[in-house]
Amino acid sequence: MIYSKECEYAIRAMTYLAQHADRRCMAKEIAEKENLPQHFLSKILQTLVREKLLESAKGPKGGFQLSKPAKTITLYHIKKFVDGVDDLNECAVGLTKCNDEMPCPLHDDFKPIREKVKNYLKSTSLADMTKALDNKKKISKAASG
Repeated sequence: MIYSKECEYAIRAMTYLAQHADRRCMAKEIAEKENLPQHFLSKILQTLVREKLLESAKGPKGGFQLSKPAKTITLYHIKKFVDGVDDLNECAVGLTKCNDEMPCPLHDDFKPIREKVKNYLKSTSLADMTKALDNKKKISKAASG
């Protein structure tokens, strides 16, 4: 697993917000539509507001929305603010001194995997996520129709 359940929920919620970028969405709506625990999601959303990935407003027309265009927010940004990214550079077997000069037994195998994961997270935006979901819905609709 490259991220926690909390980070997964953050990605799902932010992807939902990217899909509905024309309006603010309440935490309750996101939780219901994405089948997420509302109380836990609310805490996650507040973290993302503090980190300036989301904006929030109170009141009848309140809710959450992305603070930047979906194409500029990557999965790496979300992971960085929810889980941190130090684990993407850690030794595969947990050694404190593992690097190219003093590699662990798995170093040479895991280094390129870690780099691929980091590159994927850095290059995949919320706009990419919404596009992928739209394509998945089209395929699913065509298969069932």
